[in-house]
Amino acid sequence: MNIKLAFISILTDFQRYGLLILYSVIIGLCAESLVSCSKWDEMDSLIIKDYPNRQEDFSLWQLDAFFEEVQMGYILRCDDGAIIVIDGGGTSTAPILKGYLQQLGGKVNTWIVTHPHTDHMNALLEIINDRTILIDRILHVPLDEAWVLQNEATNFDSCKRYMDILQTSPVLKIDVEVGSNYSLGQGVEMEVLGGRNPSITQNAINNSSMVFKIRSKTKSVLFTGDLGDLGGIALLITIASERLKSDYVQMAHHGQGGVNKAFYTATNPKYALWPTPKWLWNNQPEGKSANSGNGKTFIVRQWMDEIEIERNFVSGLEGTIQID
Repeated sequence: MNIKLAFISILTDFQRYGLLILYSVIIGLCAESLVSCSKWDEMDSLIIKDYPNRQEDFSLWQLDAFFEEVQMGYILRCDDGAIIVIDGGGTSTAPILKGYLQQLGGKVNTWIVTHPHTDHMNALLEIINDRTILIDRILHVPLDEAWVLQNEATNFDSCKRYMDILQTSPVLKIDVEVGSNYSLGQGVEMEVLGGRNPSITQNAINNSSMVFKIRSKTKSVLFTGDLGDLGGIALLITIASERLKSDYVQMAHHGQGGVNKAFYTATNPKYALWPTPKWLWNNQPEGKSANSGNGKTFIVRQWMDEIEIERNFVSGLEGTIQID
């Protein structure tokens, strides 16, 4: 007879019930531990599919929502070997991102910062201070410190730290202007469509996110950072919708509380990139039921259904994923 069953047979019904519950809990904890270890294994190195046999194009990685944190990071590798990082995520992600970049050669040709919020740029600051990864240039939209202090004082210290670290770094910094174009690699171009909006003082820093399109001969991706409703409306007024159209769109502000449906309709994407942890995708705070939080992800998910996109790529569900 199985030893566990023999032992249980001599117990009272009440004792049996309690022991089985304890046994189930232990098994559950062990399973959770195994899942956690598997997750750490995935973090340890960037999973790279075979690169397509092509030229003048790029592969894109949407990074995992590591530690279930709200953050955003993308890595782009051009077929000529140029490496581009977009934002990168928060402080806790820095060691993981550093490892990925070392795996790709230890050099970043272009680092693009959409806006100076900690969940987007702190990984960059850690990597700059670490001095292990070589960065050729940073493209960003620096904000006036007095304007930040007046309109978003809660984030003044982190914005000032961002500017202070960049100013003391030898890395080339480029203050991008709307309408500027940059070559990221052979056949891969970047067009800046939006940037500083000093007249928008509500949700101030988010509404001054850099908005840009990266395109090759086969695909285009529109990045919006954390652009808010007012910033999206301003862009719709100033930019012809044809210039916004893209195959992929990065969901503004992690897919909730960002731009409105009209903006996404003008973008007319086939695919949506969600830099969104699982709990936010489900609008489910810890210990609560689905769609019980303050997020607007379910509303935005419905917009994507109505626009009839072909697929949502959700960082909190799929982890780090390569898109070609």
